[in-house]
Amino acid sequence: MMIANTKIYKNFQTSIPKDVRKAFDINENTIVEWGITDDGQPEIKFRNKVNLNDIIGIVKTEEVTNSVELKKEVYRI
Repeated sequence: MMIANTKIYKNFQTSIPKDVRKAFDINENTIVEWGITDDGQPEIKFRNKVNLNDIIGIVKTEEVTNSVELKKEVYRI
C-alpha cells in the first residue's frame, strides 16, 4: 500500500511523510535503520534512541556499588 512519496534533495536529504510519522510515532528521538532484504528489497525500520533512563535498573546486583569509584576504575584501565 502506497501512503506517500518524497523527493531526494541536495546531499541526498529527504523527509518522512507526516502520515508515516504519525503511524509509527516517529519523533526527534527516532533512529531510522535502512537495510536491504535477502531478495534485494529495501527495508526501513524505526527505533527509539536509548537514553540513560532507559537502561537504569536493567542490571541488578547484591553487591554495594559506588558510582564514583566505578568511574575512577574505568579510567585506571
